Amino acid sequence: MSAGTPPPIVTGVDGSAESLDAVRWAARTARLRNAPLEIVHALDVSALLAGGVVPPPDEMVDALRARGRRALRTAQELAAAQGVPSAVTRLDPDRAAQSLVEASRTAALLVVGSTGHGRLTSLLAGSVAAAVGTHAHCDTVVVRGDSWDEPAAAGRPVVTGIDGSEAGARVLAAALAEARTRRAPLVVLHAWADTPPPHPDPRCVTEAGQRLLGERVLAHDTGDVEVERVVVHAHPRRELVERSGTAQLVVVGDRGRGGFPGLLLGSTGHALLHHAACPVLLVRTTA
Repeated sequence: MSAGTPPPIVTGVDGSAESLDAVRWAARTARLRNAPLEIVHALDVSALLAGGVVPPPDEMVDALRARGRRALRTAQELAAAQGVPSAVTRLDPDRAAQSLVEASRTAALLVVGSTGHGRLTSLLAGSVAAAVGTHAHCDTVVVRGDSWDEPAAAGRPVVTGIDGSEAGARVLAAALAEARTRRAPLVVLHAWADTPPPHPDPRCVTEAGQRLLGERVLAHDTGDVEVERVVVHAHPRRELVERSGTAQLVVVGDRGRGGFPGLLLGSTGHALLHHAACPVLLVRTTA
């Protein structure tokens, strides 16, 4: 990456429909951000080692590479159709998790599909979710559902959930940036069902939540972004999954109290990554 060139948006492709959806979403976002796009196919050559030691025949590796090149050509053509004609493609010999984590060192954003052939696109909804969630060096988007591809999707809001933590502030900043880039309204939620209020009157808790949201939003330059502040007495998992049905993007922290407690490693993150009806942006909230 040369001086002055913005970091790329990186997406992984394995030939599945879900990974191609991720390519289209990543290409559209790269166009909106005026950012480079890099498309990676992981060969996972180590999976072919006999007994974990003996290298596979050259013919088998050549076949893997040929299949990977076909997948990359298809992805590159798809990106060009979204207005990004200069996407860079790369074959990576490593496993999917290793490939994406390494790419995240110089990426602005990782984009993956929600399912796939057990490679890049299944990362965050599959068995290696913890590895990517723990070690990725940038934000990650999991492309879920197909409502984002509808003509009316551009008018739908970006939705985020925050609390009073420093991580929550980072999540809000990322959500505002996405709403501004997409020229979309922003819905900022605060849910308190997980932490029963010490005061028995829910109106007091709602007012406190509104004050918190007001302070958090005012701490950022909202510019021309239309912001709706919502305090709900509901479980974060149910509320975010439900609102994802009418959103174009849900923005949350990658773990801990980055928006809602326990995200990614807990039930809320699990629910979003498996049941959200729109793409989910996991904001990196730790160094």
